[in-house]
Amino acid sequence: MEKSPKSTILISALLAKYHTKTAASLCQIFDRHGIKYDFLETKDFWMRDFMPFLLDDGRLVSYKYDPDYLKDEKYSHLRTNIQPLNDHINLVLDGGNFVRLGGKAIMTDKIFIENPSKTKSEIIEIIKQKCALNELIIIPKQPYDMLGHSDGMVRWIDENSVLVNDFSNESKSFNDRLIRSLKKYGLNIKFMKYGEGFFSKTRDWGAYLNFIKINGLLIVPVYGTDDDYVAIELIKKIYGGCKVETINLSEIIELGGALHCITAEKFGQ
Repeated sequence: MEKSPKSTILISALLAKYHTKTAASLCQIFDRHGIKYDFLETKDFWMRDFMPFLLDDGRLVSYKYDPDYLKDEKYSHLRTNIQPLNDHINLVLDGGNFVRLGGKAIMTDKIFIENPSKTKSEIIEIIKQKCALNELIIIPKQPYDMLGHSDGMVRWIDENSVLVNDFSNESKSFNDRLIRSLKKYGLNIKFMKYGEGFFSKTRDWGAYLNFIKINGLLIVPVYGTDDDYVAIELIKKIYGGCKVETINLSEIIELGGALHCITAEKFGQ
């Protein structure tokens, strides 16, 4: 989503503690552009996963953060519990699986798997009502992605157009399913293409699409590969009205996420 001029970007204090250079580089970009930011004490630095959704009217919407990938007790130390807010969704959701612009949002079908007591239509209507959505677009999750996040798969260009990772090198059948699911909603699609072999066990999780957009500024992760230049030029062309800054997240992506994953936002100080 595009943040308001009054929004504050939230970062975990753990990022500054264990990934000092990355945190410092990110804060330098924020400082250059007058973007307010704050560090929070959390159990995990993947802020996007558990922090409430920020809506355009400034409301924060909480949800049940109890994902299946943290069920094992060995991950219990990573569970950051957020107290339910006045606006709360009583469903198991994950902030990385919520890509919104205005009255539309995109989520993967993992929301149905994690809320088996509700029907698909009930889940969709609850989320639409609580998040003031006109449309909730459901896409298939990547078969091998245990997280089921949409923010590494697709991002909004405008309310009728999306930028989508091209997964055809990995799985043409999955890529076709993804495209069909988006076209069903009448969306225009542009593709972020990658060279063969770009995606690997240590470099996945959305790559360049896992950027953050703050008003007229795009901060895009790069990884020190030959694909960086091509990707950035494409993003500059697609988001022509935006300034583009880059930050090297080679270290972070190997841990399972990128820039959108390690940030969240709120309105005000």
